[in-house]
Amino acid sequence: MAATFGTAGGNFQASPAKRPQAMQELLRMDPRPAWWYTHHPARWTFKDNEWVPWLSQMFADPGVSGVDKVGNTDQAEVAKRRRGFTVIPWDAEPDGYVVAYEGAAGPVHLSRWELPKVVAGQHRIATDEDGYWAFCKRLVKDGYIELPDPDFIDIQIERQDKKVAEWKEKAPASPFHRDALAVEEALLEAMIVAKERLYNPPPAGEEPEPAPKPKPRRGRA
Repeated sequence: MAATFGTAGGNFQASPAKRPQAMQELLRMDPRPAWWYTHHPARWTFKDNEWVPWLSQMFADPGVSGVDKVGNTDQAEVAKRRRGFTVIPWDAEPDGYVVAYEGAAGPVHLSRWELPKVVAGQHRIATDEDGYWAFCKRLVKDGYIELPDPDFIDIQIERQDKKVAEWKEKAPASPFHRDALAVEEALLEAMIVAKERLYNPPPAGEEPEPAPKPKPRRGRA
């Protein structure tokens, strides 16, 4: 019996060809196990005129830092919490903040804000810093991370205040300190304003107070 391969009009449909599974491009980076963000109350940084939490990571690396041989992190989490750390759950970010890529040597777990790319034949990681820092701020707003002790922020402000005082003394004899002093003074003022905004945020819909701008540099004598 004759076989029919199509209609007289030749109505065939094509789809993009795909490489065989064995030939598919894999991420050429060292394997990285699953992990979680963690935060300690004494780890905050001043970023873009705001006080934001500085995060670290807890990896599910078998046999390392309290993780058992099959990758269970229960004991590691207990040890972290005893030291004051908060373990941030994956669902603190919609769809999770950890993503996995197939690597040539095993799975590579990265954050949602890290994007692998090939540059001149080498695998690199591009980072969405704005997205990452926005996530850090949301962790505070959404209650995953508590506000820092005001005394801790005061210590950071006092350090900057001391730096400004020292640079004022050096400015008359040092062009470098004289030219940069205005920037350090503006940073000190911004840190103070940001502390007030952190503990007393403006009402919803009200514009926050703008951060002070650095004063123009004074010309050299």
